[in-house]
Amino acid sequence: MVPSDKPAILAIASRIWEGTDYLPAVFDEWVTDGQGEFAAVLLDGRVVGCAKLSFLTDTDAWLEGLRKDPQVSKRGLGSAAVEYLLSRLAGRTELTSVRFATYVKNRASIVTNERVGFRVRTVLSVKAWEGSRVDLLGRVSRERAARLVSRREAAAVRDEQAIREFLARCRYFEETQGLIAEGWKAYPWSPARFLERYAATGACRGVYGRHGLEGLAAWTVVRRPGRTAARLVCLDAEDDDAAGALLDEAFRSLAESSADGPEGATTCELEWMVPPGDRFRRWAAGRGLASWEQENDFLVFELPREELARRTAPRNGAGGNRG
Repeated sequence: MVPSDKPAILAIASRIWEGTDYLPAVFDEWVTDGQGEFAAVLLDGRVVGCAKLSFLTDTDAWLEGLRKDPQVSKRGLGSAAVEYLLSRLAGRTELTSVRFATYVKNRASIVTNERVGFRVRTVLSVKAWEGSRVDLLGRVSRERAARLVSRREAAAVRDEQAIREFLARCRYFEETQGLIAEGWKAYPWSPARFLERYAATGACRGVYGRHGLEGLAAWTVVRRPGRTAARLVCLDAEDDDAAGALLDEAFRSLAESSADGPEGATTCELEWMVPPGDRFRRWAAGRGLASWEQENDFLVFELPREELARRTAPRNGAGGNRG
């Protein structure tokens, strides 16, 4: 992909998900990524799709952004794009994982990637709330009044030892099968990575009781034109009230981070990839977070190591040749 391909990608994105595709917001970042690769899919010299190879860590590869122009009927373009990106990883014995995530009803992506060897690794549930900034400010005001009654408040937590101890006690990342689901990316979990990405950056909030931390949450805030999203990466608590206080704090943080667009057009979203377990679903439902269509809709796929080992690197001139 080159910068001059942007108009073609914007046109394709406008025909996907009713024009809400996130590719326009990340194109400039992806096209300059020197560690991964943003691949253009060409048909008769015309850009008709794309795929992105990213690295979540130096040894964990992530595939994303697999797109095909809905107006193009040619078959096999998605498989060709995935095979090309996997060929760029061939021979890299230091890799610990090659993964991607997709929605359960994205059959085209699932079929394409299963054909090249990917298998389901982890299943979570997308829970989300979406509304205007006016809607968000109204609910934050109501929740603030409720908090004055319950007196359960969430506050910033930077005590790394307390965070470690709580996470070991609650075992949240055992529930996610060792993944930190941040939006539609799933990072490999480790205490050190969690502390570096969230505790050290001030992204952790906790509810304290007489015996220390009784609840812990962390989230990131992403701003794009016309949209602000808070992505919960962890939320666990010893009781429902502490969990509610943490979710209320996430909504408050989202409200403070969002800015009104033209005529109040800013859309605000709180998103949480929820692990299996009744308590997580109960907490999400209690604060208005819901699935789009069904439970168990966030699928993380992984390529077995033997599938990668049998692939070979592209020949000189194969891939990336637009001449």
